[in-house]
Amino acid sequence: MTSQATINSLLSGPAVLVATAVLDTIASRWRHAGVCVCLLDMNGAVTYHDPLASPFFRDYVLPQLRGDLGKTLAAADHAGRLPIDRSIPGTLLGVYPRIEKRHAHGILVLAVVDAAIDRTEDLQRAAGRLRLDAQWLLGAAGKLPAYDDDSFAPLSRLILDMLVDLTHLAAARHEIDSMSSELSASYEELTLIYQLSAGMHIDRSPADFFRQACMEYNDFTGVRATGVALAVGALPGAAPAMFGPMNLPPPELHRLGNLLVDAFGDSQAPIVVNDLASSPKFAFLAHHARQLLAVPLFRPQRHLGALFALDKITNDFDSHNVKLLISIANTSAIYLENSILYEDVRGLVMGLLHSLTSAVDAKDPYTCGHSRRVALLSRRIAREAGLDDALCERIYVSGLLHDVGKIGVPEAVLCKPGKLTSEEFDMIKRHPAIGAHILKDIKQIQDVIPGVLYHHERYDGRGYPTALAAENIPLMGRVICVADCLDAMTSTRTYRNALPLEAALLEIERGRGTQFDPAMADALLRIGEGRLKSLLAAHHTLSTQGGLFLDRPGESDPAAAIVGTL
Repeated sequence: MTSQATINSLLSGPAVLVATAVLDTIASRWRHAGVCVCLLDMNGAVTYHDPLASPFFRDYVLPQLRGDLGKTLAAADHAGRLPIDRSIPGTLLGVYPRIEKRHAHGILVLAVVDAAIDRTEDLQRAAGRLRLDAQWLLGAAGKLPAYDDDSFAPLSRLILDMLVDLTHLAAARHEIDSMSSELSASYEELTLIYQLSAGMHIDRSPADFFRQACMEYNDFTGVRATGVALAVGALPGAAPAMFGPMNLPPPELHRLGNLLVDAFGDSQAPIVVNDLASSPKFAFLAHHARQLLAVPLFRPQRHLGALFALDKITNDFDSHNVKLLISIANTSAIYLENSILYEDVRGLVMGLLHSLTSAVDAKDPYTCGHSRRVALLSRRIAREAGLDDALCERIYVSGLLHDVGKIGVPEAVLCKPGKLTSEEFDMIKRHPAIGAHILKDIKQIQDVIPGVLYHHERYDGRGYPTALAAENIPLMGRVICVADCLDAMTSTRTYRNALPLEAALLEIERGRGTQFDPAMADALLRIGEGRLKSLLAAHHTLSTQGGLFLDRPGESDPAAAIVGTL
């Protein structure tokens, strides 16, 4: 016999919900034993029944449960007694309230045929009310196992045990699936952050870094656009930028950037707006987007700007989206702060290098600006030859310093009009080695010394200081050689007038394969007379205004500002 303690323990266990899949399993396993499984809500409505129940239950029991009987069973107090009900003639009903968090949330009903069905006179009246033939009903009941109180009680206990076990198992599976899903999402988030961290190269442009960060967030989260807006002073000239299939008109993008930067100047709390049309501050975006998520770019004691995302393709922005964007923003802020520091140091170093080359130029007014022009031409040739941006930058620095050794050449020789004597020319020929010696103890520019030392070598091996030939000449030397000769030919010197650019290019072509590396000469010739004139004219304009060209990887406009914008 089932004890009340057993029933109470079954009904008041850990809070779990009975899933339809669990009820289907119970129904399918006990259908052959003549048990029909039903579930009522607390108002008595049938919310579940065995879809393959026998005709006896389908046509006789279920219609009565759907009537007033269901309400009566739901309202009855089944505590303190074995919950077996005989309200339906010829049927035993096990009625068990489902207790969730100490409150009943449904009524489980187990229906079986009563072993005393032949002896009940109420069956015929009940069948009549349902317009069923009593003999047919008895025949349908006779095809099912029948139970009395003593046999139904342990059966009920067994079914209840199974129900609780399956329910807890389903809950455990759901929890495992949920945990697995969260772990998978966390792994993908960590992978994304790792990829961004791995890309935090100090010489990488902010535009490239933020493009990657925003596009990765778009793909991972499923948003239409992600962007960045930097605070004033973070990077000079940097404008708000947005990446993804959505576009905002520039005035509205700038307005959004300014609003976010100002908002995060006072607070670091994320901004989540899932209905832009109802937002007083951001309603101007409503005809382009529906949702906005924004977080600050912040480092200790320094507000750097904001990252923002527009329009999640499915659902609203949630806490997971916020946490991920915050993680990306924290990583980006570290990169941005380091980039700013790098630009400060880089600007200082480049300024010192320009001062050094200016000191060289001051010794010979006829070559004033030569080093800067050679640096610009070398960089442009290197890019045209398809060299990577980092190497182009180092070639620029090498070109800037290529003549630093002339500090050690007497001014009387440098500025002498007319032809030099062999002794004087030997003094001139020593300047590459002098320059390399001056720079050899500066660790940060060791890699540019080959361009300084070998820019007067010839491709045919007749150059100086070591008479190297062809591919044995370091690449920097081969590039700067072409640029140096072009600028020398197009500049007025003490011993001759400048050649027109067109004539100088013909000389470069004539020296291809003898004086010059054919690949580097071809790269210069591909640039063409028109683009070379524009490059040199832009340099002249900035120089006369006190400006400098500081090389930026990927820069395409010779009149670009000192620091590229996003």
